[in-house]
Amino acid sequence: MNVGIVGFGSIGTEVAKALIKGVEDFSFYGVTSRSKANALKKIAKLNKNIKIYDLDNLVDNCEIIIDCAPKEAFREIATKCINKQRKLITVSGSGMLDNLDLEKLAKNNNSQIILATGAILGLDALRAASESNINSVTMITRKPPNALTNAPYVINNNIQINNLLEPKLIFKGSATDGAKAFPANVNVAAAVGLAGIGADKTNLEIWADPNLKRNTHKVQVNSDSAVFEMSIQNVQTPENPGTGKITGLSVIACLRGLKSSFKIGT
Repeated sequence: MNVGIVGFGSIGTEVAKALIKGVEDFSFYGVTSRSKANALKKIAKLNKNIKIYDLDNLVDNCEIIIDCAPKEAFREIATKCINKQRKLITVSGSGMLDNLDLEKLAKNNNSQIILATGAILGLDALRAASESNINSVTMITRKPPNALTNAPYVINNNIQINNLLEPKLIFKGSATDGAKAFPANVNVAAAVGLAGIGADKTNLEIWADPNLKRNTHKVQVNSDSAVFEMSIQNVQTPENPGTGKITGLSVIACLRGLKSSFKIGT
């Protein structure tokens, strides 16, 4: 099966590296990028013959599309995949959150949108708990200031976080509002919301913490079936400190799962 990558930033590059090494049953077809010049530079660094195509070519020739593009491109990518009955693997929880109508369209067109776990853990437990009654879900994200400085919410509200001496709460609200305010930083919050009681009912706090070197997420769940708390500390990618290395790896794990005869988790 041919696999194509849309978006060649830090996540797309990590996924490409894994596909170059080889993932059984899948062939790496190529990539598409909004900046061909930047893509060519990265391809040169990888020292591999990776082909660059436009989105239509990629969708026409690949059974599986991996979306690593910015949130704003999600609807176009997903719609093209659905119309061609492709499987779409994405890490854009915030993109999916803004386009929930595409779920019905995918079902009617015998297509599938798969949200990889990305930089968070415990989505299986959340989905299981949602089969019963969930009373509350709270997510607390803490990141080094350099991982948040380019967030639209920080810039638009002139929030100063570069010279912090102690942790600073910069956002408190729903996962829905958080995903809009930090589209490139908290896809995990959107994923938690979609897996549990809904993003509108999922509480979110975002902290800039100068004492941290890793992006951390803690999820607290209170339900009729279980009360549990999960936390993860993600190593940043060198290219983008706002992204954890495990995000790209979750995509590859998801890809392997599509053809595996033994599946772990829901």
